[in-house]
Amino acid sequence: MPTTDDLADELAIAVGGADIFAVYQPQVSLESGSIVAAEALCRWRHPRLGDIDPLTMIGVAERSGVIHALGRRMLDECLDALAGWRETGRDWAVAVNVSPLQFEDDSFAHDVATEFEQRAFPPGSLVLELTQDVESVGEPVVLPQLHMLREVGVEISLAGYGVNASSLDGLEGVPLAEVKLPGDLVRSTGGPALVSLRDKVEIAHAHGLRVVAEGVETLTHLDIAVQLGCDRAQGFLIRHPDSDIGFP
Repeated sequence: MPTTDDLADELAIAVGGADIFAVYQPQVSLESGSIVAAEALCRWRHPRLGDIDPLTMIGVAERSGVIHALGRRMLDECLDALAGWRETGRDWAVAVNVSPLQFEDDSFAHDVATEFEQRAFPPGSLVLELTQDVESVGEPVVLPQLHMLREVGVEISLAGYGVNASSLDGLEGVPLAEVKLPGDLVRSTGGPALVSLRDKVEIAHAHGLRVVAEGVETLTHLDIAVQLGCDRAQGFLIRHPDSDIGFP
């Protein structure tokens, strides 16, 4: 197995080629049952090692600084996919994970906002999903850039909602549009836990936030998402992540 440094060097090279690619997992509206969005997930198919675990890849990217080039590559792919969907009459949104480290690049938010406006995408069609600790979302280096993005119609999503007491404490100034319930919560919820999590969904709705249930793998999980009052769901029951962005 290559060392972390070796993987970082190889990842820096791979970012510019076909070994790095996006797969897309659709989200459905629980009201209509229709696909309304798709989350882009980054994959690395190493020529010798095969598919690299995504958590390993992101860890290497963040520690080495390659996260900036990797993040921009993924955003470019997402915006191209979004344009392609719209050309074929699919008015879906695309969501992509971003690391708070990407906001250390002063030009990151400005570049995303500029391209989003230049390509005339409608508000809400690009969602940036923050996946790290919620404390980082309110950091001074991140918050102004989130507001810049929100002003041009890019939505901000927060993963991991419902894990701690309220999950919105300290985030009053963050321009969120969406929160996501992690799959392990959705899959294990029942009885009193269902009531507690439903209360958190109601809190999110009271703040005007959309709620997405992740990790929906069975009809039982889907029923739980409905009982919780979620707006959208994604998971293997609906579709596995797929590089075919048409989702026929």
